[in-house]
Amino acid sequence: MYRNIRISDPNRIKLDEEILDKFFTEIFSGKVPELALEKHLPYSLVYNVAKGRIKSLSPKEYRILFGEEPLYQGENKVEGTYFRGMVDLWLFLNDDATKSGLYGEFYPEKRSSRVDYRIFSGKVKTVEARLERIMEEKFLEQGFDESEIRDAIAELNLIPDEERVSYEYLKPLLEYLKEHLNMGPARLLNKRRTRYEKGELKTVSRKLYNYMLHLRNETEKALHSGSRAEIERLKETTSGKRKDLTLYVDVQEEIEFLRTYGEKGIKRYLGRSIKNYEESRLKRIATWRAEKIRTDCNELIENKPEIPIQSIPRPQRKQRIGTLLSSLKSHLLYKMGQRESILYEKEVLTPSFEDGKRYGTETDALTRVDRAAHVLAMSKKAFDLMVAHNRDIFGKIGRYDGKWHLPTRYLQELLEKQGFDLVKQKYELLTGSC
Repeated sequence: MYRNIRISDPNRIKLDEEILDKFFTEIFSGKVPELALEKHLPYSLVYNVAKGRIKSLSPKEYRILFGEEPLYQGENKVEGTYFRGMVDLWLFLNDDATKSGLYGEFYPEKRSSRVDYRIFSGKVKTVEARLERIMEEKFLEQGFDESEIRDAIAELNLIPDEERVSYEYLKPLLEYLKEHLNMGPARLLNKRRTRYEKGELKTVSRKLYNYMLHLRNETEKALHSGSRAEIERLKETTSGKRKDLTLYVDVQEEIEFLRTYGEKGIKRYLGRSIKNYEESRLKRIATWRAEKIRTDCNELIENKPEIPIQSIPRPQRKQRIGTLLSSLKSHLLYKMGQRESILYEKEVLTPSFEDGKRYGTETDALTRVDRAAHVLAMSKKAFDLMVAHNRDIFGKIGRYDGKWHLPTRYLQELLEKQGFDLVKQKYELLTGSC
């Protein structure tokens, strides 16, 4: 019944040399009955394929026999090395380009999620001539000619293997991130993991490998902190913030505060029992609810000043402490500007040997001024301001030989002097470094 099938039907898959080679090397073991039974195909169909008595298969027959989608067979095909070289070069030059995106350009009528990667991997040796023309046209539009394209492909192939990392090194990272961040391998690899497991793909970019290492390190820090909030925020960072939703852990302290000191039930804030959140069945609340929680929390703090500051939720406590420190800073700066404070500062900074000669002038006894701030554990801005306000002192003991130096022994004296920490603090405050 299969001998008289005409192959002019464009929907049928022609059994060319490449497909037959795959049949005899990977599918057919030499026993027609066993293969027919295994594939649930008619004996006559398998027999006629094995004997070369039919020239084509329907797409359904092909899928059953080979266990994969058939490639579209255009009338003209070319050897695929040049095409795959252009694809690799295009992906290398364009960070936002992907094979799935290119496949969508090649076959706009097909679903982009069903990408046949065999045309890219070399599993099939030939490709449609039109695909080669499409890729070549993309480079021609960028000002390349054919010889430049081929030269660039050759140079790309010379990039050492160290630029890519074996998939085997990624496997433990994928398992770790799946377990702790619930990140699926497909999302990280931007393609199906099975393609790596089958050996179709063997390496990933070092950029991706380094990103996954960074994620693992951040996850380890979050786990070590023992804070559920840190883990949830890390998950939010990797998966992307959901529109109009806020993580429960971001308002958890405010909820506990309202439950302890407020007079209203918590369910009215969450819209459901808090148990759902405490047991992690729910992890987000509507952003408008989060804003209401924070507003009521702030009002409660204002209305009950007797609440101990250590009981206030961290965000509000940080704000209150910041206000207090700002007031203290203003007062401290005012006091430091008084005449008595300035005289005290001069006394602290005055060197033991006023002329500076007895400190020594050898190279190993001097420290470059641009390194002095580090020695004194000060920010550079604060140190420069201190020198500017006390240039009479630093000008006497400084040494210049193309670059300014200060005696190392003098800097050591400052570190040991009682009161120098106060002087440092003054200039750190003035420059906003603390």
